[in-house]
Amino acid sequence: MQPFEMIIQQYERYLLECNFGVRKHPDDAPDFDLERILPKLKSMVASNKAVYEIKNGDVSLRLNQLNIDDQTVTMLFQYADKKATDPTFTEILTGKTRTAEKKEGEGISVSAHLVIQRKPSSEALKIFHHAILEEVPGITRQILANGLTHMLAICAQSTYQRDGEKKDLKCRPMVSLEFNGNEKLSSLLNKGTIRGFVAFRDAVDNKMDEDSEFTVKDERITLVALKTRGEQALRLIEDAKGWVNKRQYTRLQIKYVGDNKRQRTLEVGVRERDIAEKMFAKSSLVSVSEPIAQCQEVVHAKLHEKILIKLHDMVKEDV
Repeated sequence: MQPFEMIIQQYERYLLECNFGVRKHPDDAPDFDLERILPKLKSMVASNKAVYEIKNGDVSLRLNQLNIDDQTVTMLFQYADKKATDPTFTEILTGKTRTAEKKEGEGISVSAHLVIQRKPSSEALKIFHHAILEEVPGITRQILANGLTHMLAICAQSTYQRDGEKKDLKCRPMVSLEFNGNEKLSSLLNKGTIRGFVAFRDAVDNKMDEDSEFTVKDERITLVALKTRGEQALRLIEDAKGWVNKRQYTRLQIKYVGDNKRQRTLEVGVRERDIAEKMFAKSSLVSVSEPIAQCQEVVHAKLHEKILIKLHDMVKEDV
């Protein structure tokens, strides 16, 4: 999804429950725990060097603010895209529009908060931490993970000695940010409706013709369905799985709309069993009393309070 395909509301945000991980490269290097890398990342932010650029510099991710408290770490990211379409505004009564043009060197920008629990989520796997991510179109989990990995490769790179070797080897931390899958499909179907499906299969004979410069990546079909929920929706999904499986489709996307009017796409394998128990990322809508800018320059205090509450509840549920 591109950053501005969806209008961002001023007074509300969706919060996603995630697992934040600090891995290492190479695999036999010493562990890089969160506490070890935070001071170096903090220094990088203070010097305004915590920036990750992609697409020949047209897109950038900046860690604009890093706050470390007794129990949590709060990060504020700014994402900017020089190639994004200039925003257009329309007068509601007349329909008259105007476009706000970017200046040289500017990019359309959005921001997102990420709050991480400092204490590891498991004593057995101390590299993982509970985290809450503000969901903002354009700022994906993968972009954040890639951006932080890039920043830490610069500021937290270290050396170690492999057994049997005298030469020091370079090592660095690697960040992962994954959804905390903790809401069953059966639960989602009780809190919303399904509107249809899209089925996919990889193209086997993917050359369009002998002389063509194009190849077919995949094939898909769309199935339209009446709005259903609960057990009826689950039966409809099973019917759709069977129908597309017979036609050699391998993936099924479910078009889902929650009771809060939020649209989601849920994906299942057509050969998966017990899909009622399949887990999906848990998200929740929160509202604040003060407007949230499309691109915050500092941590939004009211939103931060709501994120901390959600993080506390997430940690409590996993105890």
